[in-house]
Amino acid sequence: MKTFFKSTAQFILVLVSALSFTILCYPSPLDEAYKDYLSNDYEEALQKARSLPRSDETLYFLGLVYAKIGNLPQAREYLLLLNSNYPRSKLHEQGAIKLADTYFLEGDFTRARQIYEGLARKSNASNYSSLIYLRLSQIAEKEGRWDDKKKYLNIIKEKYPSGSELFVADAPKEQDDFFTIQVGAFSNRKNAMNLKNELNVKYDVYIMEDKNAGYVLYKVRVGKFKDRKEAERMWGRLVKQGYPAKIFP
Repeated sequence: MKTFFKSTAQFILVLVSALSFTILCYPSPLDEAYKDYLSNDYEEALQKARSLPRSDETLYFLGLVYAKIGNLPQAREYLLLLNSNYPRSKLHEQGAIKLADTYFLEGDFTRARQIYEGLARKSNASNYSSLIYLRLSQIAEKEGRWDDKKKYLNIIKEKYPSGSELFVADAPKEQDDFFTIQVGAFSNRKNAMNLKNELNVKYDVYIMEDKNAGYVLYKVRVGKFKDRKEAERMWGRLVKQGYPAKIFP
């Protein structure tokens, strides 16, 4: 009897170990969806994820994929569900950052800033703090709040010197702290000069040489404005005249 019990106990132990190994090694349905996401098969990833039970991980993943394919309103829907239904989730902060990113990418800097600022107040010890401050500096740049931009970049340099965002904070900028309007970009300097001469009659025009892509790109730009509204007025004039104008930064 003792021998039987011993062998049965051993059998159960082996069976449990084998089942545990199978569970650990067999990928979950969400893991399979992640594989499709990493392979850029976003439709297949979405199809698999939408069929899964709702959880914080599933909602975050759906928000991530929809943001990746540019469907920001749909991404926002899932990320809002994540943040409202799973406030204690380990993915809550990441979801809030992604949510703010959807507003940032749409140009709604006010809503994006409110979320980032809220996270910054609560997340001084977070792994994502340097990213949050980088986003705040980028919004400040877009809004022409140059002092705030410098403040946030200095926070990154002082508090998070090992973060990858430091490379962005230290990266040389195309321009100083002002808005400008780009009306053309050419690989041929002569073409850039022709456009500059055409615009020089009415506007303050300059050419910026961009060598970051491994070759020289000659960018024709108009004006240097401290105030975004002033830049927008100039942008409107140039668009009406048929130029493919774009405000930077």
